[in-house]
Amino acid sequence: MEDKDRFCLIMSYLFKAEGGYSNHKYDKGGVTNYGITQKTYDAFRKKKNLTSQSVVKITKDEAYNLYYEDFWCASGADKIENTALACVLFDACVNHGVALGKSLYLKSDGNINTFLNLRREKYKNIVKNNPTQKVFLKGWLNRIDNLEKFIKNELPKRLSIS
Repeated sequence: MEDKDRFCLIMSYLFKAEGGYSNHKYDKGGVTNYGITQKTYDAFRKKKNLTSQSVVKITKDEAYNLYYEDFWCASGADKIENTALACVLFDACVNHGVALGKSLYLKSDGNINTFLNLRREKYKNIVKNNPTQKVFLKGWLNRIDNLEKFIKNELPKRLSIS
């Protein structure tokens, strides 16, 4: 399976996980659309020599390209043969930032269950250190549970069809 095909397959999960527009008062990322913050969107548009605009206006195609360049390839997920592991790394980099996502990946030694558990612990520590973030904890933990279901159930089916 080609890298772009694997990425498309994984994006079917990620777009569901990230949802659309959000502007929660306790979200440290501020306004987001398709899970992309204004800061990330501004940097992407600048890199493409495009003028800044509100992340509210981001198109799904533009989000797809941003995720491919700034998260999928930047994380190294494109180089990982195990699609499930690549998916977990990519999702971690999207949700935690590329540097922390890669750090958790290295700590997991490539073990998917360890990686997922490290992420669960990271979310719990975020809340422990900043109780205002508790409002997000259930959603974050659900995200990991849904990712686990996707890589165990949905991903194998879709990979066998390709």
